[in-house]
Amino acid sequence: MILQQLNIKAEVGIDSFNVYDFNLYKKLKPLLEKWEVNLDFLGVDFTKSERISAEYCIIDRWNTFGYPMPDNDLGYLYKTYETKDMCHVCGIGTVQQEDFRVKKVPKYPIWGLEWVFDELFIRTDLYKKIFEPLGIECRPLRKYKDDSIIDSYVQLVIPVIEESLDLTSYEPEICPTCGVTKYDPKVRGYYPLHKHPLPYIYKSKEYFGGGFSADRKIFVSALVRDLMIENGISKYYYFVPCAKSEDLDIKNQDLLKWI
Repeated sequence: MILQQLNIKAEVGIDSFNVYDFNLYKKLKPLLEKWEVNLDFLGVDFTKSERISAEYCIIDRWNTFGYPMPDNDLGYLYKTYETKDMCHVCGIGTVQQEDFRVKKVPKYPIWGLEWVFDELFIRTDLYKKIFEPLGIECRPLRKYKDDSIIDSYVQLVIPVIEESLDLTSYEPEICPTCGVTKYDPKVRGYYPLHKHPLPYIYKSKEYFGGGFSADRKIFVSALVRDLMIENGISKYYYFVPCAKSEDLDIKNQDLLKWI
């Protein structure tokens, strides 16, 4: 009866249904949570043209491989990061101080680690070809446990922008311990872009995730996106197009495909 009042025709016994209206989703969410129904926001399906014509994009996916070492009891945190300002509830406040250590590396041109969703490792020859000429720095990747440098890959050093994003359409999560806000990491259409984006590649000032997960979004310019696609580092559908705040409503009109 409640769903019918919202003009949702759902037969008894169904285990899933699609919603094509984000405003309707916002009305439904508290009800579904109350009923303990799983929510899965699938986002939008951009065309290839929409993805590769944007001035800036976020990198929305990449291959992951392995875990940062040591992997017992989050030992990598205290080995790799300065944690004196880390909140033990939301995970915000770490600053990388040492190189990452891994047991082995894959054969992917670019990849990331489980548990760490805003750091990228790239094949050394591709770094020298694409990123080094743009002035983007790198740092070594090391082998656990002897700390020797892995010559075949480097970690990109991605700067963090100081300008805030307009995230009014994204759900905030305020940590009850440190008071810092994180946001829902899911993509809901064209992604908000800074008014003064940094060149080439950078991270958001804001954090995203839930619980102890706290990561930043990675933005790339059209130049870097195109170089990554042309050199086989990423597929075009790994990128989500961005738009500045004043253009978001028009860009996202009728774009939401399903929830």
